[in-house]
Amino acid sequence: MRKLVFIAFTLLLATCDSIKFQEQVLYDKYEFPASREDDEQVFFSEGTGTMWNSLFNCGNFEISNQVAYSGKSSIKLDWNKAKCEWIGFGNSFNNWQPTDLSESRFRKALSFYVRTQEKTARAIPIVANLEDFSGGGSYYYIDAGKYLYGLEMDTTWKQIIVPLWHFPIDEENEVDISSIKQMKFQLEGGGSFFLDEITIIDYSQEKYDKMRADVELMRPKGNANQIIYREGSFEEDVWGSENNECQTLVEEISKNETKQIHWIYNSKECSWAKWGINWNGWYAMNLRGIDENSSFQIKIKATKNSAFKVFIHDFRGHKAEVFTSKTQTITSNDWTIINVPMKNLNLKDKNFAMDQIREVYFEGTGEGEVFINEIKITDK
Repeated sequence: MRKLVFIAFTLLLATCDSIKFQEQVLYDKYEFPASREDDEQVFFSEGTGTMWNSLFNCGNFEISNQVAYSGKSSIKLDWNKAKCEWIGFGNSFNNWQPTDLSESRFRKALSFYVRTQEKTARAIPIVANLEDFSGGGSYYYIDAGKYLYGLEMDTTWKQIIVPLWHFPIDEENEVDISSIKQMKFQLEGGGSFFLDEITIIDYSQEKYDKMRADVELMRPKGNANQIIYREGSFEEDVWGSENNECQTLVEEISKNETKQIHWIYNSKECSWAKWGINWNGWYAMNLRGIDENSSFQIKIKATKNSAFKVFIHDFRGHKAEVFTSKTQTITSNDWTIINVPMKNLNLKDKNFAMDQIREVYFEGTGEGEVFINEIKITDK
């Protein structure tokens, strides 16, 4: 019996080499999808993709065949956020796989095409958010003044391009830029637009600079000849004419029966020897495109040693000195014409908003008496 058992065991061992054992999986195994950044990154194109929206009772979101920039469909979007805490829409641009933008965001941009449904608009109140898989995000307002290829939105298609490097990525914005899940669009205020071809595109600082330069050329130029001191409009155009212990400022008739500004001041013991003049009803003046050929001109006379400065301001708070009395020969006997080329003021380099000029501004830096007959911008 023992021999039979031994023989059987020996035969079993001999045949083991021919037996194949299958590997058994004891639990489900999931691999996290690899990070991708080079594939085509599309939010919406011709109705494809899985775009979600949450507009509740504060708006409408639909894929419309009414108009399209490309193909046959676009997003038709209407909203008024007044009664809603949050409304918006979004989508992954990488099939819900994580996208590492830590390096590529410096050469990428969010691009989409937009048109209004009826009226014109200068702004589209949308906040874009690069959201990671933990719910953290980098929120950025889409400023049409910086990113629209054009001056305003109307019923024709225009492109908006927002460089991804403009999105804030810092300690205050807790977002994992190496694992972006989706782009969310948060709607503010109200609007009525069509959107199409929402994608991530290759982009560069050079392309952005060229786009802004192109848009700058689209803006209307200012008049090369503008009258700053308008006789008879002194009370409407000038601030600082409330006479005080620092100065008196009036419009009067000269000996030859023309009107002139008469300024007497003493700033040695007083800080309010200053005044300004606007020549457009205190709306913005436009000097865009005329700074290369036009000049600031003033016809003036003053008592000896009158010390003062003249500046130009825009509505964004920028300030540039036009001239100071120390650099000019001004007498009290004869009228002196001071001519300062606009290009010498370097307003663009000082980040002036050239179509948002606020005023010409005078400041007494000592004491003196000044007569002004003309203030103007001229190309002659």
